[in-house]
Amino acid sequence: MAFLPFSIRAKEWEPIAVNLRRLAGARDGDALNPETLAGRVGLCLVNAEDALADFDQADRDHLLINAASNWSGGVFPQALPDGKFICILNPTHPPRRNRITLMEEIVHIYRRHVPTGLRTVLPGMRVRDYDKKQEMEAYGVGAAALLPWTSFYHALDAGTEIEQMAEDYDVTTELIKYRIKITGATNLYRNRRQRSKS
Repeated sequence: MAFLPFSIRAKEWEPIAVNLRRLAGARDGDALNPETLAGRVGLCLVNAEDALADFDQADRDHLLINAASNWSGGVFPQALPDGKFICILNPTHPPRRNRITLMEEIVHIYRRHVPTGLRTVLPGMRVRDYDKKQEMEAYGVGAAALLPWTSFYHALDAGTEIEQMAEDYDVTTELIKYRIKITGATNLYRNRRQRSKS
């Protein structure tokens, strides 16, 4: 029987993450390279600077300066003739943040999530629909792929500090905190940290 996280949701997501890691050729102790995995699920990463090169300066400034915190990345919902999907990541975000963003997009494609659409809320104003279940799964599975439970559990059990785990896995401290909470390992982590201090 597989060694799974404590929480029900994380238990459901872990096997999907393990399959994604296998697809990427990453063993449990290996770091996962989302860019390698992207190609294997049919995502074609496009350099955002190149993609925005023909935009006028005001539009570029809006996307990369004024509204840079409002978007992380996305996938064009219509496949290319070869079946691949174009993916763009926000170039103003740090590489560690882009790693989980790319993993989310990979999970959307791998799980064949239905792309959300735009709906009119007021005359002349449209907003994107939000599928909470899909988004939770994409983030949860993506986090599990980057922080596989077997090795992550051992780091927690050893009382490793969050900042050190972020360095070891090359992810943000926010992602480490999320993974601790979503796996049901908060008490384990807290107890091991207290033990390591005494």
